[in-house]
Amino acid sequence: MNDLRDGPQAQTHTQREEVLQRIIADLHATYGQKLLAIGLYGSMARQEDLPFSDIELFCIVEGTHIDHSEEWVYGLGKAEVNIYSYDRAMQRAQVVDMKWPLRQGKFLRAQQLYGEPHLLQDLRQLVLAVDLKRFHETIAAMAIGEVYEWIGKIRNARSSSYYYALPGIACDMAEHVALMLGLAHRFCYTTGVRMLEESLQLPDLPEGYEALCQLVMSGQLSDNDLIIESCERLWQGLNVWLSLHQIDMTPYTTWPFHSQSAS
Repeated sequence: MNDLRDGPQAQTHTQREEVLQRIIADLHATYGQKLLAIGLYGSMARQEDLPFSDIELFCIVEGTHIDHSEEWVYGLGKAEVNIYSYDRAMQRAQVVDMKWPLRQGKFLRAQQLYGEPHLLQDLRQLVLAVDLKRFHETIAAMAIGEVYEWIGKIRNARSSSYYYALPGIACDMAEHVALMLGLAHRFCYTTGVRMLEESLQLPDLPEGYEALCQLVMSGQLSDNDLIIESCERLWQGLNVWLSLHQIDMTPYTTWPFHSQSAS
């Protein structure tokens, strides 16, 4: 048994497959006939696992209101099992939040290891059946809740010559807009590591987005003026993009209180 403090250790796909089979056997032993389905997701499901990859799967069990995860280090690496009753799995499949393009690929691309095929097929359909309005509302909230604030921080940095936060803001802004793009196109990224790269293949990117992505992916974040220029350019392009996608921003321009000072 390796020391937890050593971190993940290199494994072959065969070694990881052996652990996976042990997990499947334990799920059957634990839940018996109440085990309805098992789905594998992540890099192993895509046959793209690398030496230090995790094992990720979910199962559906009989019952109601069951929603918890087991996550542990088994020696060489880490495994995670999400355990849902079908009602909770359906609820999760219909969630739309800023992490949708990273989280819902679990249901869309799961490799079924056990159970009736219709269970996972139903979850896939639920993921894609959500009203477009909810995606647009999430995008609008992201634009105001984070990107608008980052532009304020960038302008503060420029006015105060305090630049230390700029590289982090550039990374956050690129990743945030990548998530917004995934939401707009109902596209799930294969992994967070590839999110920026994969987002560049999506249609109608906001003006300035590709340039900021390339800046972040290259790691060339020492030029403060270039970071400021790139983020400002993306902010302008993002506003045009929001309008083209008919994303309603008016709820965030309305004074929420009923006082005379609101006018």
